Amino acid sequence: MGRRILPRAFTDRLAHAGGRPEEWFLGSLQALILGTLSKRGPSTVREVAAELDGRLAYTTVMTVLGRLHDKGLVGREQRGKGYVYTPRYTEAELRDRMAHYLVDEIVEDFGDVALAHFASALDRVDRRRLAGLRRGRRGS
Repeated sequence: MGRRILPRAFTDRLAHAGGRPEEWFLGSLQALILGTLSKRGPSTVREVAAELDGRLAYTTVMTVLGRLHDKGLVGREQRGKGYVYTPRYTEAELRDRMAHYLVDEIVEDFGDVALAHFASALDRVDRRRLAGLRRGRRGS
């Protein structure tokens, strides 16, 4: 059993539905559709829906792509009667933006306590990995 700092009844509220950070921010459905679009590149609603092998209705894919556009995560260009959607960020860029946001929010909300915990976490990081981070190379 791992070290628990807070009671499970409290930390269960912090559990995320999926293991991917995109799901923490977007939920599993939006993350799935954004991931599919990212793999395909510029695509119509029909193309994204087809890529999902009928797991989602066309209207569901259309609605979700519209929401991702409203959030600024995908661009869209009118083509005929519909749109072609394009992801605005690579997976790495999106994760970088999410991590940046989370760190800023944690430091703003918890101040020096959060910074002390970040410093403690850095003490546990492998020296080679830490040297790479200092050179600007980011891991996953």
